[in-house]
Amino acid sequence: MKRLLVVTLLTLMMLTSVALTAQNTMFKFNQDGEFASFSQSTDPSSSVNFSVSRNFSTGAGTSASINYLSFNFSPDFSILTIVQIVGQIPASAFTGQNTQNLSLNLDMSQLDPATSLSQTCTLDVIAFIITCDVGPSGSMQLNFSQNGAQRTRILALGEEITVGNFTTRVHQRSDNSSANYSGTIFGLSVSGSNATVGINHNSSLEFVKNHP
Repeated sequence: MKRLLVVTLLTLMMLTSVALTAQNTMFKFNQDGEFASFSQSTDPSSSVNFSVSRNFSTGAGTSASINYLSFNFSPDFSILTIVQIVGQIPASAFTGQNTQNLSLNLDMSQLDPATSLSQTCTLDVIAFIITCDVGPSGSMQLNFSQNGAQRTRILALGEEITVGNFTTRVHQRSDNSSANYSGTIFGLSVSGSNATVGINHNSSLEFVKNHP
C-alpha cells in the first residue's frame, strides 16, 4: 500500500507540474445535502476514491454529482491506469431520505457529456507518456449504512487533482459520520466499514480544462 501511495502521489505531482496555467471551468456544482464517500485499496497496486452528493436545489430542478478516481498499476508497476468519472448524475440515481441509509444506482449511459466526464488514461511511468480515451461502460451499485462509530465535522477542506488536461477541485464543509458500504463498481465487489456519510454545507465540485 505504501508503494502505491508514494508512486501515485509522485504521479499526481508530475501531472500537476505539466498542467498549463490557462484554464476554463467546464462545470461546477454547489453540493448541499446528503453525501457518501469512501476510499479503498485492496492490494498494493490499486486504489479507489469515490464520493457522491446531492446538489443545491433550484427552480431548474434537482441533481446530484459524482467524483470517482481509481488507480491500477500493472504487475511490474510500469503502467498506471487511471479511471476518472466526475460531474452531474440524475438525482434519481442517488437515493435515501437521510444519512442512515443511502444508495447509488448509476449506469454510465446516464451520464450527460455536457455536464460530466468519464475517461480512462494510461501512463507509462518509465517514458512518462499519458494517453486518454473514453471511460468504462457498466454501472455502479452501492449501499451506505451509517454505523455511528465516529462523527466528525469538516470546517474547510480543499483538494485539487490534475489528470492529463483536466483538474478537479473540491471544497467541502460538512457534518460526517462513519458508515459501512457494499456493492459493485463495474462488476467488481467493494465493501468496508471506513466509508463516510453526512451533510454537505455549501460545498463545491469544480471541473476545469487546462489549455496551452
